[in-house]
Amino acid sequence: MESQYITRMTPTTNNCADLSKIHQEREISFQSILDADSITNSDHEQIVNPSFTLIPHNFPLETAFNTSSKTEAIAAYQKQANQSNQTSGWQKYKDDQLLSNPGGDHYYLGRKEVVSKPKDQESFWGRIKKDLSDCFSNVKNFFKNLFSGAKKLYRDENNQIQETKQRGLLGSVVDFFKDLGSALSFGTWRPDGEKAPQGFFKRIGFFFSKMKEAIFGDLVQGVAGSVIHMGEDLVLAGWNLVEVIPDATIGNFEDGRKLTTTIFDNGQVVIDYLTDILPTGEAWLRVHASKLCSLKDPKPPIFYNINMPEHYTGDARWRYVRNTPFRKTIETIGSLLADIVTIKLFGDARGSSEERHERN
Repeated sequence: MESQYITRMTPTTNNCADLSKIHQEREISFQSILDADSITNSDHEQIVNPSFTLIPHNFPLETAFNTSSKTEAIAAYQKQANQSNQTSGWQKYKDDQLLSNPGGDHYYLGRKEVVSKPKDQESFWGRIKKDLSDCFSNVKNFFKNLFSGAKKLYRDENNQIQETKQRGLLGSVVDFFKDLGSALSFGTWRPDGEKAPQGFFKRIGFFFSKMKEAIFGDLVQGVAGSVIHMGEDLVLAGWNLVEVIPDATIGNFEDGRKLTTTIFDNGQVVIDYLTDILPTGEAWLRVHASKLCSLKDPKPPIFYNINMPEHYTGDARWRYVRNTPFRKTIETIGSLLADIVTIKLFGDARGSSEERHERN
């Protein structure tokens, strides 16, 4: 960098003329820079042999200025990347189910991780330890669901693993009596901390609202749902224990490990599915949900769930699942079949009971 010196001006008779000359030269120089910059920005013309620039002399300036083409190229690339990384409905469903309960060979719920190639599965004791750990975790979840509720993982709208807590059996019973007492007192006793209803009609509305919460929220979703979760925990604990046998034998070979993982992971998904479609199960509640309060746009059962988006956080029944078309299809079919089987079982039981009374 060249050093710059300030030359002291000696007063002369022509100092006014010199100052005027300097000012005029600076004004001409500054105007020329503005003109050059204006030409470059307006016409997008390439400057030949510029005296000083941060852009290399062989850089195509038309590419730099063509921002619309650049934006289209980025959008096309992102679209292509999204299409290549799309996940099928079955893969999303399987991922949701393996996140909800311990057992998946690639799923480490304690660390909230899904590992594509777990190193511990390559060793004999690593596989056995994983199976026994999952079995023990499901047994612990059984007792947690008996009381206050066990934790489970799910994926949010950004595909990130999050944690929530299920409702427990005894906790739901306590909530039932709280909501029932709050309803029968017409809002005088409010253990949940709601705002006190004012006036006769608001108290009547509060009564029906709390009764609905006590029956459908606490008994159907809470108590009955907790019983199903507890049964699911015990079945999965036994399933994890059985997996020890193939992991200790054919699991010593790579093909054997892959086969074991496929069979037992898919088997866990099937167990989750069968418990979900049982009456008062998670899938059964979604399929039978309705919204008939609005006379202009009523939403009957089955169709209400079918029209739901993949992600919906406004209701706990949909908040922790990705409600894909695949999930809607298999859960609707399974829940309706469960209804038919249930009606048939109750019908057969009633018929046999009546015949027994008639014989007596």
